[in-house]
Amino acid sequence: MKHTLAITILAAFSLTGFVKQESPAVDNEKFCNTLQALLGAASAGFESIKGTATERMITGNKKSFFISKVSFGNGSDCYINTSEAYPECECILASDSRITPELIAEYNSYKGAVEACLPTGWRIAEQDSTNNAYLKGRKYKKLVVREDITGKKVKFHLYMYSSMIEKKRVVELKIEGIGKKQ
Repeated sequence: MKHTLAITILAAFSLTGFVKQESPAVDNEKFCNTLQALLGAASAGFESIKGTATERMITGNKKSFFISKVSFGNGSDCYINTSEAYPECECILASDSRITPELIAEYNSYKGAVEACLPTGWRIAEQDSTNNAYLKGRKYKKLVVREDITGKKVKFHLYMYSSMIEKKRVVELKIEGIGKKQ
């Protein structure tokens, strides 16, 4: 009887989605095309891809954003802030209720796609609890990527962290564009 009950419970968990499936691999070509479009727009403050104006709640306050006309097509929009001096575009690529093996696999998959996509002339450094004091004691990761040129440059981060906005753990791409002098 106990054996039959255990099998029934295991089957119920499997059928109701309590057993997570493996994360799908990133479509590198589609990801790269989208990333290149975002990076191209970043050099001009994202002006060419600003879509509809919207508001988001951040730590209890409404903040204005634009929804990007370019997104990764994963069911999540990319948001562009309204700052002309420090324009940023952020895209949630994956999320979970906690840092799970699946979320880590998603981060690593996107990290590989970033590395495969970038042409020469970019510097890439990964940070985690071993080399970034802000990440100490956590499973969070951060890939820092910047143009290796003199003068104004585009920089972006691929994060795996706890988002206060989304109220869950996320893999997020945040691109810092080149702003206008104030």
